[in-house]
Amino acid sequence: MKLSRVTLLAVSFVAAGVPGFAQGQRISAKDGDVVVVDGASRVRIVRRSPATVRTIYNPAQRWLVILADVAAPNGARDGGVDVSYTFNEVAEWPAGERWEGQATFDEYSVAGEIGNFGLGLGLPSGLVQLLDTRSAPLFRDAAAVAVIDFRGSGRGGGGGQQFDAAERMQVAAAMRNAETRANLPPAMRGFSSGVGLSIEGMPPTVQGGPPSPGAPVRVGGNIKQPLKIADAAPVLPEVARQSGIRGVVILEITIGTDGAIRDAKILRSIPQLDQAALDAVRQWRYEPTLLNGAPVPVIMTATVNFQ
Repeated sequence: MKLSRVTLLAVSFVAAGVPGFAQGQRISAKDGDVVVVDGASRVRIVRRSPATVRTIYNPAQRWLVILADVAAPNGARDGGVDVSYTFNEVAEWPAGERWEGQATFDEYSVAGEIGNFGLGLGLPSGLVQLLDTRSAPLFRDAAAVAVIDFRGSGRGGGGGQQFDAAERMQVAAAMRNAETRANLPPAMRGFSSGVGLSIEGMPPTVQGGPPSPGAPVRVGGNIKQPLKIADAAPVLPEVARQSGIRGVVILEITIGTDGAIRDAKILRSIPQLDQAALDAVRQWRYEPTLLNGAPVPVIMTATVNFQ
């Protein structure tokens, strides 16, 4: 993977007052260098590389997906996604709901400790850092234009997929995990992993008592995503076709007790495609969802992809 050979910046200097760390120096290491770390030392590492980056932010579900094609040591990029991140409980994101461009890509870690400690992106507006309560004291940069808090993250490889394919996969996973997290107690929503942990495998947990009669239930926990039994492909509007507009529209849909779509609203908009997405979704049909043996309406997130 290209990230294993990019420029490495090993940093042991930390601000005074951070428990478990001593003052140290800043060391710049390049491809092929060997950095020897004493077994008792805790050393901060910033793995830095130029990259082509795409970010997708969902303000309704408060997740952020970051995809990166990281440059090799010779500067070459193959156009495929090398690494992907998902950050949960992100209250705001300065780059908007969708951004793509060239950026400096910094991964934060501590030598000898498992897991990632956040991420830094050198965007055109300046350095934006994603740091939680554990990593902020160690890696916060005074020059950053924004430091974004999160609760729970996952990191995975991109497998060299093209950006659109990787986006579809990561966005679908982020939406499923958000629906699952919504049914977890607040103290359990901040799971984090350096290897792309998904909380979908955890035992289902449901908050509170049963829903009010007739009230829709949200997919997640012990409420499984219903099976679609009738599909309708979206029709790309002619004006979008001529303009080369493509992408993924994200919606929240309510499925009635009969499996028909009762309501649909846009969560992530592409204005030229929104109506076509709504028209397609309203033709979908699902198997009714049963709760305690009785059919109930269901709320879930859906995506419509215009290629």
